[in-house]
Amino acid sequence: MRRRSIKIASLFLLGMGISEIIMQLKSAPQDATSTTREVQEDTEKRTLCTMEQLVQGKWTMGAEKDKPPYIPTPGERQQKTCHGFDPSARWQDWEWTPEDHSRCDFLNSDIDSNLFCSLARNKTIVIQGDSISFDHFLSLSHLLGVPVAPPRAVPKDPLRVSKICNGTSMLIGKKDFHLQQVGRIIKEFHPDVMILNRGAHYVSDEQLIQHLNSTVIPHIVNWQDECVLEKKDCHFVWRSTVPGHPHCTQFTKPAESVEEMEMMIATSPQYNWDKFKGQNELVMDLLSGSSLTAFNMFDGYPINILRPDLHGPAHNDCLHTCLPRDNIYSFITLHLLRLWSE
Repeated sequence: MRRRSIKIASLFLLGMGISEIIMQLKSAPQDATSTTREVQEDTEKRTLCTMEQLVQGKWTMGAEKDKPPYIPTPGERQQKTCHGFDPSARWQDWEWTPEDHSRCDFLNSDIDSNLFCSLARNKTIVIQGDSISFDHFLSLSHLLGVPVAPPRAVPKDPLRVSKICNGTSMLIGKKDFHLQQVGRIIKEFHPDVMILNRGAHYVSDEQLIQHLNSTVIPHIVNWQDECVLEKKDCHFVWRSTVPGHPHCTQFTKPAESVEEMEMMIATSPQYNWDKFKGQNELVMDLLSGSSLTAFNMFDGYPINILRPDLHGPAHNDCLHTCLPRDNIYSFITLHLLRLWSE
């Protein structure tokens, strides 16, 4: 029996018939900028936040900036543009601040392209799962450059490939609600990092466990074995699922209590949102006891459950968050790369 070293960090395509859209991104030069040097000097003074430290925190208002981090492109219709967004106006937004921010480092307001590219050089990163995962992909793509606008007719389960970091790396976004195409993605792209989520499409506990055991986990185990044979440093990440917020239009700022948000969700059990917390724990236990050699738990639940204010302008959509304000998963992705490089 293989030796298993489970890394649990508690917090946050292709072939026939699948549409592929290639997005060329403008990348920052590879030479370190003064901003990168300042980041490196600061991190020498503080250790990186562990994922346990990262999940304990609150949303605080950040400094005002000259412009938004990016402008969502036409065609990103499900990923709603935030209400009142003005691309020409100055920008100020909420930032996730760990409780231990004075003792540990987490970059919570910008993506340093030079730093990201130095850590992701020659790597392929896959973000696969529900529409929230696709938002994650779009956010990170935008923060690393300017993507070409997608076509008007966007397929239901799109695949997009962003060539980032002057073409040295790839970022794959695959909308795959029930994770039926994990094996095909691995075969086509041979990724170095896989960030998966089964998402807000609720099924019973029994169905969820059966699918993970029979389909997803075997594909990941085989991929991890291939990485060992190829002497690749591969990382599997499972992102937890965050419920929507009933009556979300009444909120204008982040909440401060996870418990209060859970109570509100429990009183309006539409879409089985109240069951997501238990299923997150169920999946973590399942992965811990599986034959995986390692995995990372990307726990966005305690962070984004505090953002009832972050949903799009459509009053009937209190699940999806809006761009360009919801970038926390992109910041955590960079943080994981930094942790893995230590």
